[in-house]
Amino acid sequence: MSEPDYPFESSEHERQRLMRQADLLSEATERLFRKAGIGPGMRVLDVGSGAGDVAILARRLVGETGEVIGTDRDEAQVAFANRRAQSLGYTNVRFVMSDYTSLELTASVDAIVGRLVLLFARDPAAALAGVCKNLRSGGIVAFQENNMQFDAPVLVEPRDGLAAKVVGWITAGIGHSGVQPRLGLQLYAIMKSAGLEPSPQMESGMVIPQGPDGILFPYLTDLVRSAMPSIIASGAATAAEIDIDTLEQRLAADAPPTGVVGTVSAGFVGVWARKP
Repeated sequence: MSEPDYPFESSEHERQRLMRQADLLSEATERLFRKAGIGPGMRVLDVGSGAGDVAILARRLVGETGEVIGTDRDEAQVAFANRRAQSLGYTNVRFVMSDYTSLELTASVDAIVGRLVLLFARDPAAALAGVCKNLRSGGIVAFQENNMQFDAPVLVEPRDGLAAKVVGWITAGIGHSGVQPRLGLQLYAIMKSAGLEPSPQMESGMVIPQGPDGILFPYLTDLVRSAMPSIIASGAATAAEIDIDTLEQRLAADAPPTGVVGTVSAGFVGVWARKP
């Protein structure tokens, strides 16, 4: 079996989308990392770094005396993330281009972290076990993953408007790419299968944007723009139906006076563990 296709195009727009998404998730991610025990002086590996937001968050926790290494398969993402770290003056944050499942560092790390990355692995437990070869004994693993269910009802109210249709396009496109469904709820078992000792406590949260006065419509338009090839390949919508350059305005025009609330996934689940 091949790896799932990453459903989002690599582009400057996608990097900006990831940064806006990070703003929505940063509070929950930081809470997870703090509960896991990530703190000053630690050496942390961030896998699937994308635009670098999780690594930059980890840098705030490890401080000047720690170190953060980020990894991504996309050369453009790595270059962008390194520029971000340099612009912030973070001399102890660096990003390397690598498939994290086969990464071999010269020295072990104290923690491995990731957000929305294992769902793109064909075998998440094997991928996690592979990267954990770089983790010291007793080291921390903390991941936050999407609990998207591709066969579940669309979580938008009202359910008969354009926003609900757009969420259906997005979930169809992501599902078509072959990513793991319900990955968040599988995290505990994945960590045990990878030979880790997960905490008995898991965390779940759901971000529910609103529109038209909130961020819902820009958020949905961002996702559709980056996932358009996957959406079209799934057969959920054509480029003409999507009409990406007018989509946000059409969402606003379609909204009832009472507004629209909705989300693309069934929440985000965080789990942390230790290596025996």
